[in-house]
Amino acid sequence: MAEFPVRYIALPRTLAGQSGGGQLKKLMMVMLASALAVACSSQKEPAEMAVNGLETAAATAKPEIERFAPDRMAGVNDAVAAVKAKFDGGNYAGALADVQAASGTVTAAAEAAAARKAQLSTEWAAFAGMPATVGQIETRMAELTAMRRLPRGMDKAKLDGARSSLDSAKALWAEATDAQEDGDLVLAVSKAKNASPIVESLVTSLGIQAPAR
Repeated sequence: MAEFPVRYIALPRTLAGQSGGGQLKKLMMVMLASALAVACSSQKEPAEMAVNGLETAAATAKPEIERFAPDRMAGVNDAVAAVKAKFDGGNYAGALADVQAASGTVTAAAEAAAARKAQLSTEWAAFAGMPATVGQIETRMAELTAMRRLPRGMDKAKLDGARSSLDSAKALWAEATDAQEDGDLVLAVSKAKNASPIVESLVTSLGIQAPAR
C-alpha cells in the first residue's frame, strides 16, 4: 500500500501549548455568543417598533378605558409593562413574541369600553324628555301657587314639599347635563337616574298626565 505523507497543521499561537479540546470549546463559546449577539441585534429594531406601537395604542385607548371600563386598566398596564421589561432587558425575541398577546389585551379593553359607552348613550337618550316634563311640573306648580284655594288632596305643606322636590330634581338634572357635555356619561346617567324618580313622583302627585322620561 502506498503511504501518504503526514502533514502537521500548526495551531494558532493562541492554541499552541494548550489543551486542544478546552481551547476549542472556549472558541466555540465565543463564536456562539457572537452569533447570538448578531441575532439579537437583528431583532432589536422590529421589536422596538412593535413595542412603540403597543405603547401608542395603549396610550390612545387609555382615556376611554379609564372612563368606561376602569376595571380593565390594570390588565392593560401590566401587559404593556411586561413587554417593555423584556425589551429593556435585551430579550427582543421575547418582547416581539409577547406584543401580539398584549395588543389583544388592549383591544379587548378598548372594545369593552366602547360597548359600555354605547350602552350609556342609549340610557342617556331615554331621558331626552326630562326637560319638557320638568317644564310641565313648573307650569303646574305656578298654577297651584296662583290659586286662592288649592284643590282637594293638596295643601300648602304638600305644595311646599313638591317645590323642594322639584328644586332637587332640577339640580340633579343640571349636574347630569353638565356631565354629559363634559363627556362623562357614567356620571350623567347616574345623576339622571337619581332625578327621574323624583320627577315621576311629582308628575303623579300633581296630576300631570305626561309621563316623565
